[in-house]
Amino acid sequence: MSLKDEDWTDLLYSIQEKKCTPFIGAGASAPWLPLGRDIAKKWAEEYDYPLQDSNQLSRVAQFLEIKFENAMFPRKILSTMLKRINPPDFALEQFRNTPYAVLADLNLPIYITTNYDQFMEAALRSKGKDPVSEFCRWNNYAEVAGIPSVFNKSSKYKPTEATPLVYHLHGDNNIAQSMVLTESDYIDFILNLNMKKDVLPAVVLQRLATSSLLFIGYSLEDISFRIIFRGIMNLLGMRFQLSNVAVLLPPFYIKDDKTNHILEYLDKYTKNMFKIHVYWGDASEFSAELRKRLDEFRSQLC
Repeated sequence: MSLKDEDWTDLLYSIQEKKCTPFIGAGASAPWLPLGRDIAKKWAEEYDYPLQDSNQLSRVAQFLEIKFENAMFPRKILSTMLKRINPPDFALEQFRNTPYAVLADLNLPIYITTNYDQFMEAALRSKGKDPVSEFCRWNNYAEVAGIPSVFNKSSKYKPTEATPLVYHLHGDNNIAQSMVLTESDYIDFILNLNMKKDVLPAVVLQRLATSSLLFIGYSLEDISFRIIFRGIMNLLGMRFQLSNVAVLLPPFYIKDDKTNHILEYLDKYTKNMFKIHVYWGDASEFSAELRKRLDEFRSQLC
């Protein structure tokens, strides 16, 4: 189920006016990196996870932390795995319609990702950009370890189309301690997000309040999507003024004969709960359609 034409038009104008901020989830990296549920199932089998929800990465990671009495154990495993997988050259024609290549061509100043990898940075570099990476200081590790922020008082950096910011909301795999991974991490993350004024940089907060949000690479069951959206709404203390779009995979339990009926309900559910317009499908399908519509839209403006 695609977006209505008027929703597409809204999105395209937001992109053209640089008033769109992408949120990038794991589904954008699906061709190259394993999804969270696949990692969870592998760990569950390997480490004898005792419960039925073995597809929930945050819960299986919490189990590993408790089992080995080491909060860094699941982070180190995941961080090591991600570092071994290199992104492709997104400048190649064969990758033109992939989510990262399309997003990089939007020429926006800020990209927010809940992924730990650096695929978005690689895509931006392949398009001649000079991206700057930063991660959310949701815990005090960076402060204790003395890791400087690109937004320190002495810094003159401002995100631009040429030097866009890639903000890792759930941490960076190069700094394993910054990764939001276990159930307790998600709880601490959302608490600190709403209790501490300086968790998010001012430039990111301003962007969230003044631009349309484009969520791509998530599913409705994704804990990242639910926590992010509700957390941001609470943080801003306001309803979004601009329309938002989410590219969501339909729930896996939908039966073929009930698809249309259930998606109609979920469409109303997401608009009520999250105030968003939903494109039901995967990130690759959406990206190809966005590329086509954006090319046509830009040609009409010339």
